[in-house]
Order: sequence, then C-alpha cells, then structure tokens
Amino acid sequence: MERIGRWTRLKAGSEEPYKEWHRKVWPELLAMNSQAGIRNYSIYLRGRELFSYLEVDDWEAAMKFLGSQEVCQRWQELMAPFMDAADAISPWQRLEEVFHQE
Repeated sequence: MERIGRWTRLKAGSEEPYKEWHRKVWPELLAMNSQAGIRNYSIYLRGRELFSYLEVDDWEAAMKFLGSQEVCQRWQELMAPFMDAADAISPWQRLEEVFHQE
C-alpha cells in the first residue's frame, strides 16, 4: 500500500466552482477510483492551494487504469480549466513522505 500526498493550485476565481463540482462528484467516477484501488482520498483547500491525500495499492497501475477510463478522462477535462498548471490534465506534484504515524 502506498500513501500519496499531492499538491497543486487553482486559478484565481476557480475555488467555488471547484468545490461545487466536488460536492457532487459523479458516482461512476468514485466507483472507478475504488476499482483502481484508491481509498481514503481527501482533498483540502487553503486559498487557491490544494493538498490531496490518498492510499492506493499500486500508484502506477491505478493511474494507468484511470487514464484508460472514459469517465475519468471527462472529469479531468472538466477540472482542467480550474487548474493553475502548464499541464492542466495532470498538474499534481507528488510529495515525498517524511513521517507517518499509525
């Protein structure tokens, strides 16, 4: 099992629409995340900065699986205009875990 911490930023003015979309995440998208082995997935917002945490059995396999799913592609395309990144489809920077306590 891998614990993944990720960071990115939203474009100015995108905070409310981003939060609204995440209040009504598509059930089929949640099902795809679960099928990919993702669990305990949380996203936190501070100003325009996003911190995301999740646990997954195999990060590379999960990303490959999700990248091949049409529903995931549609969600990423929907979220892309909100992201403040050169690569709006995959803007996340994976963070190094320095400490963990069970």
